Amino acid sequence: MKFIQQAYKGNNEWWAYLVTIVTLFFGWQFIGVLPLMGVAFYYSEGMDAFIASGKDNFATLGIDSNLYLFLIILTFLCGLISLFFGIKKVHNRKIVTLITSREKVDWNRFFYAFSVWAIIGIIMILVGYYLEPEDYVWNFKPLPFFILVIISLLFLPIQTSMEELLFRGYLMQGFGTATLNRNFWVLLIYILICMFSVFGLNHVFELNGISNFLILIGCGFIFFLLKQFKIIEKLLKTNFSVVMFKLINRSLTPLLLTSVIFGLLHGLNPEVEKLGWISMVYYIGTGLVLGIFTLMDEGTELSLGFHAANNIVAAVFVTTNWTVFQTDALLIDTSEPSVGFEMFVPVLILYPLVLVIFSNKYGWKNWQEKLMGTVRKPIELKENEFIA
Repeated sequence: MKFIQQAYKGNNEWWAYLVTIVTLFFGWQFIGVLPLMGVAFYYSEGMDAFIASGKDNFATLGIDSNLYLFLIILTFLCGLISLFFGIKKVHNRKIVTLITSREKVDWNRFFYAFSVWAIIGIIMILVGYYLEPEDYVWNFKPLPFFILVIISLLFLPIQTSMEELLFRGYLMQGFGTATLNRNFWVLLIYILICMFSVFGLNHVFELNGISNFLILIGCGFIFFLLKQFKIIEKLLKTNFSVVMFKLINRSLTPLLLTSVIFGLLHGLNPEVEKLGWISMVYYIGTGLVLGIFTLMDEGTELSLGFHAANNIVAAVFVTTNWTVFQTDALLIDTSEPSVGFEMFVPVLILYPLVLVIFSNKYGWKNWQEKLMGTVRKPIELKENEFIA
């Protein structure tokens, strides 16, 4: 678990994570969105149209698809820079510790994972086209397509890298080290209860953003009361608390947490609205396999390459009018969105296949220890060198 232990090479206090997450969110959602807002305002016919289009990230204003893709990527660039700032200035550790447990980034791993998944992705597109050609329309437009290829190859990895370094890097290390805190399991369970309460109430009553915020405030107030009346303190002194600590203090905890959060955040994508929440199987499953890459390989290089290949192939080769990005891809998928076996092919067949390929390539061993073993603080030998 050398990768999780990289968090101890700097400031690992809880407040450092809070400051960095707030900084990242501000850079990503406030600073990074300014260029997009500027272009959107230029394309708008008035303030009312500008405000109305903001509800769907200005996607309905008729902005050139390549320009829109580039502007969206800029928001992730600001988020990535903000994350790096937090690692350097708040956590006081090297950026490489966020990426890998190796002394330097292994780019061969990145390009190997990129190549493997890009080849598989292209093969799957060709198979789909061969089986149901009537569902596809040829969309080759030379100039827009080549601009798309350049943007995708040069800039899309920025978007995927921010997601990977946030989830498989920062949060994986943060949640992993948090499991050593004997109080963490109480907070974790309470947060999960609050999350499911919000989702449940939304499903029944279709609440708005203000109502959701008030529910979260109420959850925080209840937690404060539990602390105030020392109910949590009494709970932590029970034998049940000892059992829960041993159960939570495992690498499986950050693996599952980062995968579920990764999936739920993708629940904001329009394809989830079209396909329903069953599509979470794909998103959470993808987060899970990327997390397994990271824990087994002690670094994010494979997940970085895999994720970059996934999004680049999707952007360049096939587009639809109901997914999160519409691009000038080679093909337009005109089929009606539906949940079929093809949604489960990646999770049930292709991901296990890739795991076998990577495992044989890099000689992965001790699967049980790395995926479900107890998280421990490192023993310091000398500067920047740790053992479990």
